[in-house]
Amino acid sequence: MITVSYSFNGTGAAIYLCIGFVPDWVRIIAVEDADMARAEWMKTFSAAEANNGFVLNTYAGAGSSYTAGLGVRPYWGGDEMTSTVQTSTTYGEGVYLRPDLKTDYRLGAARNGDAVSDDITTWTLDTTANRTGHFNEDVTGTYIGEGSRIWIDGKWYFIEAVTASQGEASDEVTLSYAAPSGTIQRISGMYDMLPIPLGEFSPPGIYLAATTLVNVNDEINVLVAGAFDQ
Repeated sequence: MITVSYSFNGTGAAIYLCIGFVPDWVRIIAVEDADMARAEWMKTFSAAEANNGFVLNTYAGAGSSYTAGLGVRPYWGGDEMTSTVQTSTTYGEGVYLRPDLKTDYRLGAARNGDAVSDDITTWTLDTTANRTGHFNEDVTGTYIGEGSRIWIDGKWYFIEAVTASQGEASDEVTLSYAAPSGTIQRISGMYDMLPIPLGEFSPPGIYLAATTLVNVNDEINVLVAGAFDQ
């Protein structure tokens, strides 16, 4: 069984989530919305009323099936990225997205990271009650922000808040937990997926047409997908 999970920024438009295989089941959760809505699809949803999946508004306790073409469907990949189909390659935007789990954005700008100058290497806890502290360097804020994972002394946390061009002064960074002061090994981007560059070809995944409750513009969503054993 294969199971993967990635965060992505909602765009308010149909997108392709190119995770490297066509999944047997999908769950998409709008984690930045008070409704905590989720969309679900399985390859065994064979009835006409359900074959594009359904959406559930968790807060309201109401849900509905997607109309054909307006929910989730398999995507087999193989499209070449041109400016016609991939209309934006800006981080947090794009039509075709792929996982980005290996890039270390704590590096300085000269090394294609998101630190203003020097590499971000140290975390100092300032206020335990607020889970706030600071780095040894400011962030540019293009890639590091709410949703970034940060590894401190071998343990990972989430960054809940940091403003662009800040991070070096006391209490400018809020983490998911009050991490003790220590050494930073890595910081991921705000989102686990980013636009596929022009000239490359898209891997398989899913096509997500929904833009209401899930995939709302500039709201963090989480994709969980997998393959059945048989």
